[in-house]
Amino acid sequence: MSQKLDFKTSVSGHGQHDLELRGIPLTTLIGEANFVSTLFLSVTGKKPTAAEEKVLNALLVGAIDHGIDPASGFVPRVVASSGNDVLTCMASSLLALGPYHGGAITGAMEVLKAVDEYSEDTEAGATWLVKTYRADKKRIPGFGHPVYTKKDPRTEQLFILARNAGLDIHYINIAKQIASVLEAELLKPLVINIDGALAALLMAMKIDPLAGNALFGVARVAGSIAHIVEEQRSGDWVRRLPDGAVSYAPDTQKTQK
Repeated sequence: MSQKLDFKTSVSGHGQHDLELRGIPLTTLIGEANFVSTLFLSVTGKKPTAAEEKVLNALLVGAIDHGIDPASGFVPRVVASSGNDVLTCMASSLLALGPYHGGAITGAMEVLKAVDEYSEDTEAGATWLVKTYRADKKRIPGFGHPVYTKKDPRTEQLFILARNAGLDIHYINIAKQIASVLEAELLKPLVINIDGALAALLMAMKIDPLAGNALFGVARVAGSIAHIVEEQRSGDWVRRLPDGAVSYAPDTQKTQK
C-alpha cells in the first residue's frame, strides 16, 4: 500500500527560531550537552539521568572495537585497501554485522522482554525460554562467545558499572538466570556476551528494542575510522588471502549428473 511523502515527526524539526531536537533547540544542546546525552535524547525523547548517561557511554565504549579479527574489523580494512573512500569503508563495517556478530542485541532484548512478560518468577520464565528455544533448535541471542568461553570481561565490567551507577538491574538478573538455566541444560557455560550485556542495559534504560542493533553499529562504525585511515595511510594496497588459504574442492557428485 503506497502513501504520500508527507512525514509527521516528533524527533526533530525547525521551531520558531532554531532547529529543535525533541523540542530543545540544537544550539542549546551544543552549549550544554554531550554526544551521548544527545543520542539518548534523540532515541528516547527524554534527557538521560546521570546513571543512564554513564551506562550508555560505557556501552558505546565497550562496543567501539574488538580488534581486526572479527568481520566488522577486517572487512572495512579490506575495502579500504581497494582504494575506496572512507565513507564507503565505514558503511562496509556496518554491512559486516549480522545475527552472529554484533547484530543480536535487538533479538536479545526481545528475549529478555519475553521472559519478563511470561512470569514474575524469573527462574520459571528463563526455564520456559530455554526449553522453548532448545525444542525449536534455535540459538538464544546474546549468549555464548567463541573466545570468552567462561566469562566475557566486557559484560562483567558493564554490569558492575551499571550497579554502581544505580541503574535498575532487573534485566541483568533475567540475563543471568537464562545463563544459569542454559548451563544446567547444556552442562557447560554459555556466557552473556557483549550483545546480551547491551540488551540487558538498554532494556533497563527503556530504549526501544528496534534501536538495539543500531546502537552497537554506531559504536563499531565509529571505531572503524581509525582502522580505515591506518590502512589507507600504510601505502599497501589490495589485500589478498595468502597462498594456501583457499582450497578448491569441486563437487564431483554434481559434475557427474
